[in-house]
Amino acid sequence: MSFRDDMQASPTLYPLGVDLKADGVQFVQLSRAEYDAIGFHDRRMLTPQTKTAWARYAQVEEAARGLPVKAHFIFHISHVGSTLLSRLIGAHPQAFGLREPGVMRAIAEVQLTLGGPGCPWTNEEFTKRLWLFLGIWSRTFAPRETSVIKCTSYVSEMAEMLLERVAGAKAIFMYVAPEVFLPQLLGGAMVDIEGKAASRLERLHRRLGEPVWKLEALSPGERVAMSWLSEMLSLQAAASRFGSRCQWLDFDDFLSEPQAHLVAGLTHLDLDDAPSQAQAVLAGPLMKQYSKATQFEFDAGSRAKILEEARVKHGAEIARGLAWLDGAATQWPRVRTLLAEVL
Repeated sequence: MSFRDDMQASPTLYPLGVDLKADGVQFVQLSRAEYDAIGFHDRRMLTPQTKTAWARYAQVEEAARGLPVKAHFIFHISHVGSTLLSRLIGAHPQAFGLREPGVMRAIAEVQLTLGGPGCPWTNEEFTKRLWLFLGIWSRTFAPRETSVIKCTSYVSEMAEMLLERVAGAKAIFMYVAPEVFLPQLLGGAMVDIEGKAASRLERLHRRLGEPVWKLEALSPGERVAMSWLSEMLSLQAAASRFGSRCQWLDFDDFLSEPQAHLVAGLTHLDLDDAPSQAQAVLAGPLMKQYSKATQFEFDAGSRAKILEEARVKHGAEIARGLAWLDGAATQWPRVRTLLAEVL
């Protein structure tokens, strides 16, 4: 088969990443079983044995031209059970789960620089390339399937744009309360915070309309709280605009009643036979595995133990983060509205 035939036939030829300077796209071949087994569909899947190949973007554009766009989305604020939800939804026979496409992250980073001197694409080129890759991500292995794309947390900034451009797309917005997010991130995932703290603060300032805080003045707990607020305001903006196409899901609520919330999520995404499908998948092993690496056992009890240990160890920073959020809510009506709506 030709490159175009392979691209048009199925998701087997998968765009793993992009080189913006060389304008190239890196590909890997994945079977349906490999898609389902992999935690993240980005460079984290690579092993020394993985074979990849590069193509010029112009070749990819030619090969993928005309692919229809049809997808739903899972947006989240980081470390809130979105990988588990993606696996559970992906077990439905009408769903094809994609988890954090690496190219989507690259596109989100470009989107933040649009119009600036360092941006590699014009607005028109950005729109064209985003649509092309949405077509690529919409490919499924069976006609009855719909792609359900779990985006990386900071892609939440694009939630409005994606819902606007993909007609009929629905989204699930996953989050936890600050009282849970703070110990969870302070207890072992600060690298996720520090790596994107500057861009999240810039995004937050854009939404509030003025630069209020300096990153270097924020303590670790305040940086975690700021990251929570930045991503949540992105989701709130999309939810305010698209209403019933968006469904909020607190991961702790999900854990307390997984059957009810999984049924609600499957129904929201227009997937058939939600009650029986939810019951079947919840009876399987997924709820007892660490979703990012399924060879390890992990469940709600394990999570609760880790959170309690983090609350003891990081109590002072948790208090600083919560106080920072209270201060932001006092100063900014939209922050007060967000806290009132989702907590």
